[in-house]
Amino acid sequence: LRQQGHRHERHRRAALHLLRQPAQKVGRAALGRGARGQAGEGGAALWLSVRQGHLLPVLQEAACEALLLAPSVGASAERSMIAKLKLRCGAQFTSKLEGMVTDMNLSQDIQSAFAEHVKDKELELDTDLTVQVLTTGFWPTYKSDELNLPKEMLQCIETFKAFYDLRTSHRRLRWVHSLGSATVVGKFTPSGKSKEHDLLVSTYQACILLLFNEADSMTFSDIQGHLNLPAEELKRYVLSLCVGKYKILTKDPAGKEVAPTDKITYNAAFSDRARRIKVPMIAAKITQEEKDATRATVDEDRKHAIEAAIVRIMKTRKSLDHQKLVLEASTQLMRHFKPDPKQIKKRIEDLIHREYLERDPSNPNLYKYLA
Repeated sequence: LRQQGHRHERHRRAALHLLRQPAQKVGRAALGRGARGQAGEGGAALWLSVRQGHLLPVLQEAACEALLLAPSVGASAERSMIAKLKLRCGAQFTSKLEGMVTDMNLSQDIQSAFAEHVKDKELELDTDLTVQVLTTGFWPTYKSDELNLPKEMLQCIETFKAFYDLRTSHRRLRWVHSLGSATVVGKFTPSGKSKEHDLLVSTYQACILLLFNEADSMTFSDIQGHLNLPAEELKRYVLSLCVGKYKILTKDPAGKEVAPTDKITYNAAFSDRARRIKVPMIAAKITQEEKDATRATVDEDRKHAIEAAIVRIMKTRKSLDHQKLVLEASTQLMRHFKPDPKQIKKRIEDLIHREYLERDPSNPNLYKYLA
């Protein structure tokens, strides 16, 4: 399981690396088996895994991260990358990726309209807000939360919701705070001198930091009560601010274990050479449930692809024996993934049960197509 987790993470990083590259470089790195360097190695691993059909969820996650959290290399480059994937792997592997890029382009139009709305109505927002409106079916599934947003964020969120409700009455917004990011201006006094840093953090990290505008210190239990986040999830975000590379907060007692009574304090003495600081997150462990869910999604996608290949072959050939059908189906599917003959047999049996095929009465190994 540990090896599978490491392999999943390597593939995610390879996919993310390629999605961040200009289209021409991606094409050379991914398609050239002899390419040297990180992009070439990542590209070869990515293409091999996509061909075997088990990397689509990983690629989708990496695309999500590249589009939402990283600077874009431009819509034309992104579409060119997807076109290469489509050519190599088929349309069924790229429909969601195309939808993701379309959503990002539409979000830019919505953001421009929102800025005009704020200007025309002469609204004053305490916080600058950029919103990406995503279509549920195209993006990975994310857990909902009941996060209590600080008042600094709540005003702009409610303003955008009112604006969006005026534009459309048949859509409902569901905020995915886990994908959000923020820039928080932190004011510190190292050695008694006033100093400011622009802290690039996640939405959850920002919510934690904003609580310290009201008090210099509070217990972990207090923070959880204010934000209404699950304890295990909140621990990761608190620790990233206390024991990570940048200790913007301090924890008493020190250490990587967090108890409800632990005291979290604003670190007024914090200092760094850089004005802008990106505060990294502590990586979350991939749970067995997440691995099983990914595997189930892949198996479901493969099931439909296998059935479609069998029906195409039988519609053309009308009748075929078992071995030849398995061979032809495997040949057709090989450019998408390496099919398991046992899975092909299961799909044949299911198609017979659903009356797409039938066995020849005199020869059980011979299948006939039912129009």
